[in-house]
Amino acid sequence: MTSTKESFLQDLCNLEIPTTIKFSPDGQQVLYSTELTWGHYNGKHPVSTLWLASTGQQLSSRKLTSGLFKDYSPSWSPDGQSIAFVSDRAKIGKKWAIYIMPLMVGSAVEAYPITPLGNERAIEAYKFSPNGKSIAYLSANEKTVQQKSREINGEDVNVWGEQLPYARLRVVDLQTKQVRSLQLDRHTSELCWSPDGKQIGLKSLRTPDTEEPYLTGSLISVLDSELLTVTNLLNFPKNIWDLQWATSERLCFCGPTPADRISVGTCVYSVDVNSEAPTFQRIAFGTENDASSLTRAKATIIAKVEHRLESRICLLDGQALYCEEEELGAFDVTFMPDSSEVVLALATSNINKPVEVYTKAANSIMVQLSNHGSSFKDHDFGACNFLRCQSTDGQVELDSCYLTPASRVTGEAITTSRKPLPTVVLIHGGPTTRLTNAFNSYYYMLAPYLLSIGYGILLPNYRGSSGRGERFASYTVGGTGQYDYADVIALTQNTIEKGYADKQRLFVAGWSTGGLLTLLCSVRNGSHGFGWKFNASSPGAAPSDLDTMTMTSDLGSSAQAEFNYDRTPWNTDQSEPRNHSGSALREFSAAVKRSKETGTVVVPPMLILHGEEDVRVPVSQAWGVRRALQSEGLPFELVTYPRQGHFFAEQKFWIDMAMRIGRWCDKYIGPRELRDL
Repeated sequence: MTSTKESFLQDLCNLEIPTTIKFSPDGQQVLYSTELTWGHYNGKHPVSTLWLASTGQQLSSRKLTSGLFKDYSPSWSPDGQSIAFVSDRAKIGKKWAIYIMPLMVGSAVEAYPITPLGNERAIEAYKFSPNGKSIAYLSANEKTVQQKSREINGEDVNVWGEQLPYARLRVVDLQTKQVRSLQLDRHTSELCWSPDGKQIGLKSLRTPDTEEPYLTGSLISVLDSELLTVTNLLNFPKNIWDLQWATSERLCFCGPTPADRISVGTCVYSVDVNSEAPTFQRIAFGTENDASSLTRAKATIIAKVEHRLESRICLLDGQALYCEEEELGAFDVTFMPDSSEVVLALATSNINKPVEVYTKAANSIMVQLSNHGSSFKDHDFGACNFLRCQSTDGQVELDSCYLTPASRVTGEAITTSRKPLPTVVLIHGGPTTRLTNAFNSYYYMLAPYLLSIGYGILLPNYRGSSGRGERFASYTVGGTGQYDYADVIALTQNTIEKGYADKQRLFVAGWSTGGLLTLLCSVRNGSHGFGWKFNASSPGAAPSDLDTMTMTSDLGSSAQAEFNYDRTPWNTDQSEPRNHSGSALREFSAAVKRSKETGTVVVPPMLILHGEEDVRVPVSQAWGVRRALQSEGLPFELVTYPRQGHFFAEQKFWIDMAMRIGRWCDKYIGPRELRDL
């Protein structure tokens, strides 16, 4: 029998989240797609739905597709008479094609495929040509008969570097459906047509391996529209994204700053395609804020920017077209054809309102087009309080959000005359992520769920988080386990001093890098000198030893090495002292010794959560923590989830995790009657 809490969680997880937003060429309509948060699914396969709304018309959104298939990545044809999208409707979860759906008034024509229906390889990206006569797209070659035969016969041995699924650039003629392909000896991962349709900008990688762009960089090239001549411009040192033509002579893209690092700030770069010696130049953002994505409206490049706790939509000169202290998801921008008026379409939310699609013209209020969160329209979850304090070393000012449950809200802040709240400190992963006011401000719908059962929540943005530019994010490089941990403690102390959090009832949890910091908070529990400890902890997908992570993670020799001063077991001399400041298992023995010497609990009861198919943080990291706790007879619960990777896909496991964390909160920081159970 399903409990009330479980049903509430399922309703939260079933919310449709807008993921792609596109204005029609005339700016009069908004096309968008929705899926469950992070593309998870409640059934056998993930699904996605297409919607159409009228610009500036409240609640005008209507369904274009059934929601029974994964219909996603919608795009308008240049003449605005039809749309394209990718779908698995030929065979759910197995076969993929690009479909065209006419949208002329009175048209009853169904969507039809314009790429082969039998393709089992995913379509990774596509773009209409400016004249609308063709579509360029990326997909890997299909498996050969010999490859399929070897799989059937159990002879499909894996030789490293062989038979990798390189994505190829292909161009399909919309009238004839004829497909032309470019066979580069590289993996093509991004494409963009030049404004005149004569060239295609490409980003390619040496191989499709996940770690490739972080080890050997991203090659930026230009290809003529006949697929005859490829001109290589430059190799950017690390990964780039959102390659766009700013003009017919210049390409723009987002990338890390500094350019030779991974977990750092992000900015906008450009390159002159006609230069005899092309180089990349940093042209916008990345000093005090971070550019997270780009779009092109007519001849203008526009960026989504994180600026501390604000979300902005900006021109490249920094002029903000939109600025709110709320999380911003998908967006698009248009300039109305008969004027220079800028209109925005965006998906945003706050602590009490699920993600919806809005349009906003200059100097006018936002108009809500969708109504996906209608089931929660009368539900008050609480208030988001923005807090700041100095880091303990005095080097930076830190931001955090404290979420107060509705039962304790008066206006926009906690009623400080009452007792402080039992508080869950939820530490984000990344580490280059930023948490601000949002409906699902953390992962797995944990924040709205914990608020609904009465717990306060602290969301710390420690050094290494995005939204503050290069210097702030770069503390992660070689600083994992130092600055980030100290900032979590400082921000927790700040909420205690301001009367929000009850220092006698604190629970710490985190996912990925947040799980790493949760483990460090556990083995260093109470050593900060502020006179409080965490009552319990819940590390999720948590790295516990960075040395073994460099050998087993899919990003082990790049991102994980960067966290550890670029040191790995294979590039460190046997006699060289090692820094293990990010490895909680290396501090476990000292924590146990301190506990025995003081006669007090140091390592708190621990709820360990992990996906069994996680390649980013292999489940062996959780096994190590379990073995350490078991060896000392310390209380813990290890829960592993079959078939799940670094982020879970099956909804029933989302609900199980949230319910378990809720029960642990009740047991260790809840009301006395719950803790005594």
